[in-house]
Amino acid sequence: MTTDRNSAPRLSNTEWKVVAAAYEDAETYRFAPARPSLVRTAIGRLTGHRPALPAADPRREALRRFVCTVRRTRRPDERLVPELIALGLNRSQVDALALLSA
Repeated sequence: MTTDRNSAPRLSNTEWKVVAAAYEDAETYRFAPARPSLVRTAIGRLTGHRPALPAADPRREALRRFVCTVRRTRRPDERLVPELIALGLNRSQVDALALLSA
């Protein structure tokens, strides 16, 4: 997917659903650690509670991780930006998603 520098984020309907779901997930788990602790993992194994599986599509998974990170920390995770750019978004689009997610 090729995009120019000034275009709005062009995401499929499914990708926008991923963004919306990530936004809600981050709100639900705002105070939960980004990575489960040993205790949380043990409790999860005992109770059968499993974390959500990542999206099958790498672009959707990168979008989900980025939006969740922005919602939790209120700032973009610059480590994820190169991955999003490699998956077809430009820097302006990533910035727009960060603004929408904050």
